[in-house]
Amino acid sequence: MELRPYQLEAIESLLNFYFFSFEKTGLCVLPTASGKTVIFAEFIRRLLADLPDINVLVLGHTQEIVQQNEDKILQIWPEANVGIFCSGLKRKEIKQITSASRDSIIKEIGESPNWDLVIIDEAHLISPELSARYQFILNTIKLHGKNPTFIGFTATPFRMFSGEIFGDDKTNLFKKLIYKKRIDELINTGYLCQVRAVVTDPKAIAELSKVRISKQDFVQTDLEQVTAIAPLVEAIVADWYNKTSGKLPTVFYASSVVQAQMFERCLNESGFEFPLITAKTAKNERVSYLERFDNGVINGLINVATLTTGWDAPRIACIVNARPTMSTSLFLQIVGRGLRLYPNKAETLLLDYGQNMERFGVIERVKPNIEDRLYHDKKDLVTSCQVCDTVVSVYQLECPCCTEILRDDDFSICYECNAGNDRFAQFCEVCGEELEENMAVFSK
Repeated sequence: MELRPYQLEAIESLLNFYFFSFEKTGLCVLPTASGKTVIFAEFIRRLLADLPDINVLVLGHTQEIVQQNEDKILQIWPEANVGIFCSGLKRKEIKQITSASRDSIIKEIGESPNWDLVIIDEAHLISPELSARYQFILNTIKLHGKNPTFIGFTATPFRMFSGEIFGDDKTNLFKKLIYKKRIDELINTGYLCQVRAVVTDPKAIAELSKVRISKQDFVQTDLEQVTAIAPLVEAIVADWYNKTSGKLPTVFYASSVVQAQMFERCLNESGFEFPLITAKTAKNERVSYLERFDNGVINGLINVATLTTGWDAPRIACIVNARPTMSTSLFLQIVGRGLRLYPNKAETLLLDYGQNMERFGVIERVKPNIEDRLYHDKKDLVTSCQVCDTVVSVYQLECPCCTEILRDDDFSICYECNAGNDRFAQFCEVCGEELEENMAVFSK
């Protein structure tokens, strides 16, 4: 397999971290669809070429990810001594390289704590609470095993209201940022597919004002009451058809099983066979549905909280997001399904019926709410092009789709990535660099 330039850069950074850094915990930040599994698989191969006696544990939170990690390691290195420890896959093997399910290995980690390197896939899922499952596993390895190195991989290195998950703060497991690539960098260099959001029909947007918010997201029972409504579902399907003619390979993300079933009926009545996948769908049925979609036998799927992490489907050309969420991670994971390249696919169309972009912004600008500004030039995060209806950041100078000029008033340009920003912002929303031209505001 020929690796991309940034993948080779990441592998070199990982090797330098392992061999030369005084820190034992580090994080790699790469977008969904950038090939994180390829990167750590090749990193493991090269590391074991130099240190053939070390043991490596790769942790994942779903059986799909656990299986995918083993498959990728064997694709990169067919001779690898790799096994799987996962009850759902009916395999419990401890080998030199072990791809393990978090919920399976936790029961027996005390019996096998001797790992030299631990890689955590989707590392943003590690809770800062010491009683959490990942924390228990990692602390057991630290206390009873060798002197391990922990390396996390994630596309979302932050929590929305508490900031980044790496750095010197004592609550952060990962102390060093090993390597980072941004979504906009990989789209601009042609390694990821452009995702274009367009304005959706207001009649297809749920009214969320009375939906309660729990600690992490909307209260599910409240959300179902305002989204599992026949006129709303019909409006979403009608708007999707008006924008695509039903021709784009599409995945519907429903907010509940009830709403998903309504989508299935409505689409079926319109002549579309889009199977429904939920957590209760039999494994053999799920595999069949996904294979039929990948092979082009069917042109769409409906799912509830399943087709996110660990699912690769480059053929997707339209995402119907009918799930309002307060989770940046979930939002990025859903949108990330459309980032993969595919022959003759110029872009992935995003239809956001959950007002998530109004909540978080465009994908390259999603970040934690941590910057305290004296003033805000704009309160809204997104706007739309009046010519082609493309949804963009309020600081976008021209429409990326039709090149229409969107604004020419006072705003700040980042000298690092050339992105537009609020004239009162201290840091660039896209790359995080300090905005030099705004320093006068903060030196008063």
